[in-house]
Amino acid sequence: MYSSMGGTKRTMVKDILAKIDDEIARLEQAKALLSATGAVSARRKPGRPAKVATHVAPKVQKTRKRGKMSAEGRERVLQAQFKRWAALRGVSKANMNATVAPLPKAKKKSARAA
Repeated sequence: MYSSMGGTKRTMVKDILAKIDDEIARLEQAKALLSATGAVSARRKPGRPAKVATHVAPKVQKTRKRGKMSAEGRERVLQAQFKRWAALRGVSKANMNATVAPLPKAKKKSARAA
């Protein structure tokens, strides 16, 4: 029925498959041993972890637009700072009022015609 050459090939294939199955069984056994005890390469070193090669771009937050301080507002801040400095130096109240000019009265803004 079968030629002698075909039987030999079939036997060789069976032998190769059996060897592959044995190798797979040994590798699975080694894998089970390593995963049960913990792999040596899985041990972490002390300290900060090394940088990863991939770079993730940080999210850019939109900057909030700030309002501009008026000249009058800046003058009020300046006068308040002068008062703080005077308090630290211990200058008398009469002396402090003489050196710092009083604030001008605020002007009312007129409404624009739309």
